[in-house]
Amino acid sequence: MNQSVVTIRLNGTPYQIGCGPGEEPRIEALGKDIEEVLQSLVGSVGQIGEARLLAMAALILADRAQDTSKSAVNGDGDDAAASDDAAAAALERAADRILELASKLSSN
Repeated sequence: MNQSVVTIRLNGTPYQIGCGPGEEPRIEALGKDIEEVLQSLVGSVGQIGEARLLAMAALILADRAQDTSKSAVNGDGDDAAASDDAAAAALERAADRILELASKLSSN
């Protein structure tokens, strides 16, 4: 089986990610989505360390996915605008929670 390698940059650090042939554009797009979340966090809490930033981004993305999944299960998934609004609201709630945690961590 052939495998392709895509390099994505997260917070300035390059990561080589293996994927199947033809999956490269999807991996690149996902990397860009993650980078957007990371840069939003950096703008809010600063450079607090790569591991913390990546953990916070993972929490935001997991929260977004969970809320989107719940919307689909509840029958709201048919309306793309409602789904986008739900994802945006989930992202805002997650960002607020993460900012609270970051504030608590930085005061220790």
